[in-house]
Amino acid sequence: MTNNHSNTKRKQAKHLSDIQRGRLEEMAKEGKLSQTKMALELGVDQSTVSRELRRGKVRQMAYDRSYYECYSAEAGSRVYKENRTRSHAKDFQHKYSEAFFKKNAESYPIC
Repeated sequence: MTNNHSNTKRKQAKHLSDIQRGRLEEMAKEGKLSQTKMALELGVDQSTVSRELRRGKVRQMAYDRSYYECYSAEAGSRVYKENRTRSHAKDFQHKYSEAFFKKNAESYPIC
């Protein structure tokens, strides 16, 4: 017998769109909602919101020359894209010289 109404399935972590990042920036500036409530409103997991807020944190100067930290959707998106470009495997051949491949090609014939 299967249980179709199980509540043990958790939401999967998702990538945020630029629109969701903009909405998150608005909610963070208002400062009224907790991370959990922000996540519910965006339809993502709380850990996604937590990571995004950390990723997009910027330090700004106020008019009285004091510093404060806030979330910027633009900074979050930029850092996200930088991290994505670095996360892929690097090209295999850039590590080895052409001589290495010639030397080993003789000992391992291609079938």
